[in-house]
Amino acid sequence: MTLEYLRDLRVQGVAAEIARVKFPFPNDEHPDYDTIVNIPKPKISVGTGPDGKDLFPDIVVVRRPGQWLTMMAMVETHDTLTDETALTRWKPIAALGEMFVYVPAGSGPIAHKLLKKHKIPVDGVRTWRFRPVWGLDVADV
Repeated sequence: MTLEYLRDLRVQGVAAEIARVKFPFPNDEHPDYDTIVNIPKPKISVGTGPDGKDLFPDIVVVRRPGQWLTMMAMVETHDTLTDETALTRWKPIAALGEMFVYVPAGSGPIAHKLLKKHKIPVDGVRTWRFRPVWGLDVADV
């Protein structure tokens, strides 16, 4: 197994858990919302980027009936917090609507630096970490 494969598995698990915990839709308060996780297999595009390719945020919340984009989230690891990620993934997606960026615990300052450097507006930066007994821990930065 390669490190990239293990990282992808980790992101897949983290994205699924963040979707379950932070975007638990539909629910009693928002029965018309639906949460879609685009990892490991892309299910819903939110538009096209400047390069003409479809944009697939890691987590997408839509309002039904139809598929009205409500909010999105990107889940990152230590090695994906780069200028390239900010420019090719975050910037085009953030231009489309409400977006949150989830980064590993301790990486909040790096994410904020990238967002400021590339002038990317987001609705929140949150950190994630797994705690052996308690599971996923998410905090606003």
